[in-house]
Amino acid sequence: MRWRLISSIGLLATIAVTGISALLFQDSVTRFNLNPRTPYQIYTPPMGVSYEMPGAWLIWPEDPEADLADVFYVHSTTYSESEHWNAPLMDREAEDTLRRIAAPNEVGPFFSAGAVYAPRYRQATLFAAFTRKFDGRAAHELAYQDVEDAFRAFVAATDPHKPMILAGYGQGGLHVLGLLQNVVSADADLKDRLAVAYVIGHAVPMTVFDDGLGQIPPCGSDMDTNCVVSYVDLEPRFDDEHRRFRRWTLAWDQNRNLVSVDDTPLLCINPLSWSATIEPVSAANHIGAASATGLQFGETPPAISQAIGAQCMDGVLIVDRPSQNFLRRRHWFGAHWRPQTFNLFYHDLAANARQRALELEPILLEKARILDPIADAVDVIDSPVNKVPD
Repeated sequence: MRWRLISSIGLLATIAVTGISALLFQDSVTRFNLNPRTPYQIYTPPMGVSYEMPGAWLIWPEDPEADLADVFYVHSTTYSESEHWNAPLMDREAEDTLRRIAAPNEVGPFFSAGAVYAPRYRQATLFAAFTRKFDGRAAHELAYQDVEDAFRAFVAATDPHKPMILAGYGQGGLHVLGLLQNVVSADADLKDRLAVAYVIGHAVPMTVFDDGLGQIPPCGSDMDTNCVVSYVDLEPRFDDEHRRFRRWTLAWDQNRNLVSVDDTPLLCINPLSWSATIEPVSAANHIGAASATGLQFGETPPAISQAIGAQCMDGVLIVDRPSQNFLRRRHWFGAHWRPQTFNLFYHDLAANARQRALELEPILLEKARILDPIADAVDVIDSPVNKVPD
């Protein structure tokens, strides 16, 4: 009996120590399990797809001419398996997360502003966000190439005289930033069409505005157009995530390479004031958070107004802890890295996107009415007049 009691106590102690260790090192355990074991040098990515095919798009509007603007949306990371560095386009679990959680909460606000175009793409798996090694960078580069191909198909299919909105969350924000640097900034017509680009949940180093986005600056007010809005919203209790965000976040350089952000100053636009102020903005300015999880695309969830205040601190948007439990980011075992089941600024984004598109629309219409001047003068040569005989 004594030995049985000692064994039982030992077993319980082992379980307790294991459980406590799992809690203390949960992020490390989670990252270890997410890590693909195949080096990218010998990895064969899943097959891509032509963006002329309907199946390549999660959302493609039926009647885009009736909408104010055209919205190009790039979703956050919904694939977290270790089998692939890049997700198969129709992975069942990733697709379900995209349809039920990510897209309704991320692109939902923009249906009120325009026709939404949302490509599927061979997204980098979640672990790629935690490594600076070649494997993670290569996975993101392949994903970005898909997004760029989809964006070019979007441009070819849309009205060049309509406002354009870009919106990307998490990994999608990284790829939208790449589109701004590599495609939009190099095309005057696209730059003029840009009502606003929202890069949410991913860092935008201030240095990019010196290197390649001089003509597409940060938005300074709620009515600016041809500009960039960016923020990463976290509650104060996620201080470990603040440090991780700084340490592991990558951004594109002028040569289309991914480089570390490190201590580079980051853009933080407070969506309660739509400015880069570092002063706290009270919940009185909050139009409304919402949870759109499970809703059909285009359905509008009720607003939870004046739920949070927010302040930009060291490039991160620190938000008050919502009193509503369903609006709080989960912490356990990587839940804070996955698509959230809510959007704290759902209705703020909806109002702001529409306002900026309305500001730009008459400018583009006026530009469309003005004919381009003749580039070169044409000399008219005198021609002899030959009378027709009577």
